[in-house]
Amino acid sequence: MQPSGPAAGRRTRTSGWPASWRDLMTEEVLLLDDDAVMLNILAGVLSSAGFTCLVANHAREALSLIEQRPQIAVVVSDVFMPEVTGLQFVNSLNAATLRHPPPRVLLLTGQPSLETAVDALRLGVRDFLVKPVRPPELIEAVKRAMAQAMEDRSAQHARSPQVEQLMRQAEELVGRLRTLAYSGEDAAEGRPAPQPAGTRVAAAEAQPASDARIGKAHEDVGEGNKFAILDTIEQLRRLRDRYAEHKLDDVAWDLLLELLRAERLRQRLSVSGLAISISGVSVTTSLRRMNELAARQYIERIPDPADARRDFVALTPKAQALLADYLAQANAYVSALTR
Repeated sequence: MQPSGPAAGRRTRTSGWPASWRDLMTEEVLLLDDDAVMLNILAGVLSSAGFTCLVANHAREALSLIEQRPQIAVVVSDVFMPEVTGLQFVNSLNAATLRHPPPRVLLLTGQPSLETAVDALRLGVRDFLVKPVRPPELIEAVKRAMAQAMEDRSAQHARSPQVEQLMRQAEELVGRLRTLAYSGEDAAEGRPAPQPAGTRVAAAEAQPASDARIGKAHEDVGEGNKFAILDTIEQLRRLRDRYAEHKLDDVAWDLLLELLRAERLRQRLSVSGLAISISGVSVTTSLRRMNELAARQYIERIPDPADARRDFVALTPKAQALLADYLAQANAYVSALTR
């Protein structure tokens, strides 16, 4: 159901704006907060700046709107909400299978912490704003996110066939792992098997019981099935031994898979964003390994034309070929288990 409200869908004149910004006004901003007063305030500020706003007071409603409305390019969400937090909402959005590029997300919080900020960046959040946020700051943040969302949509049409193949292989692997986690007890009780979703590729390979939600699609998994999943995880790691000539350690593999995850979500990762994205690894170690990967032509740094201080990171054709072969091997192994 489309949300309603006095500010929902309101638009103002933008004739004085540069053409590049007026082009962005065809897209929508979704506001997510359990506080109706805050929703009205945010919608009023952004509507007066020329943005078309929709409002939702629950994550389920927001996800439904995003699935139905590809024109939603940016989501502004509160962090601390009952039932589903802003971070949990972003995690669900990342796991959703959409027919269009996902929107960019901005998070608002009145209780900022370093841990929350790092978690937000790891989930691919575009910006992290602290309440009370000044209207000009909010408007500029939404403009930046909207521009990035438009770049994401342009990049979707420019992706090479090899990258598209990687995406399909990754989704197939996640789907087969989910099928493996579907226990006989669940089937006996008539519970439907979980459907494949576009989840974190790196996590699907490394931690399917948590980040990729493998084994969490149901509450009751038999002990034998749990051990089977653990064995599968270990076997997927051992598959890396077939590529010993590449001389990549676990950190390097995780960095490459994290970049693949970002491409799956049609997101661009900066050097710093990638450095903090690998759990249990220090930023210093990640940066050192990234330098090695760049020197060996597995990744490339792309200067940000809008910010001379920042570089983005992307997979090279060499890395894409490696990951394509690895995912094909992983798919074949898991497929044999689920027959």
